[in-house]
Amino acid sequence: MGYSTLDYYNQNALKVAERYESADVIQLHDFLLSSLKPGGRLLELGCGSGRDAAFMISQGFKVLATDGSASVVEQAKIHHPELSGHVVHLKLPGGLSSKLGTYDGIYAVAVLMHLSVQEIESTISAVNSLLATKGRFVFSVPARRDEVMTNEFDFKGRRFTTLSPEGWKNICLKYNLQIVRTMISEDGLGRDGIVWMNCLAEKP
Repeated sequence: MGYSTLDYYNQNALKVAERYESADVIQLHDFLLSSLKPGGRLLELGCGSGRDAAFMISQGFKVLATDGSASVVEQAKIHHPELSGHVVHLKLPGGLSSKLGTYDGIYAVAVLMHLSVQEIESTISAVNSLLATKGRFVFSVPARRDEVMTNEFDFKGRRFTTLSPEGWKNICLKYNLQIVRTMISEDGLGRDGIVWMNCLAEKP
């Protein structure tokens, strides 16, 4: 993940965490619950405030939550003390290695779009390696984001790589993951011009 993107999250960690905590995520959480094996071992990429990891743990999942911003990781610990021992600082894609173990499911909510295409491919390749047989990968990316400039960066300096649904499908297939379900959802913060595509991919 590029330095300008991480710089934004490191410098605005408290504000970002509070914003994430205020979002309406009922649809997202329903999608996660219906997509992942109950009680499974999960890896979260880009945990933000810890909102989703805390929810999944409350539903009986075993979760290791990670984020590329050390400041955001600290906010996750503050907002959700129950994540103590379950959240670590890990940058994508380089931090993903076999040392992390094997998972029944991996999910990434609003994070892959902050990577370059090459980094997205490296991340999804690593996801495939970390998933158990029949493991599942859930990710959420913008289907529409009007504020992103043509050079793929927003006015805050964050990268937003824009791929078509077919583009995401092809990258997943390249690394032996097949998208089997998608759900389009409105923005949880009610922002105009932002729509999300939530995808479930499976490993054979």
